[in-house]
Amino acid sequence: MRSLQVASLLVVLSGLYWGIRESNLILEIQALVVGAALFFVAHWGLQKWVK
Repeated sequence: MRSLQVASLLVVLSGLYWGIRESNLILEIQALVVGAALFFVAHWGLQKWVK
């Protein structure tokens, strides 16, 4: 689950990088939404199954 959180952070950072590089705000927003969703799913899984 922790690796999923790291992957979600990489999705957000790479989306921000490519979005800024190509001046594409939609790409930045999509990366933020996907990364946040992955992070919260991993967090929910950790709270539910690890404790």
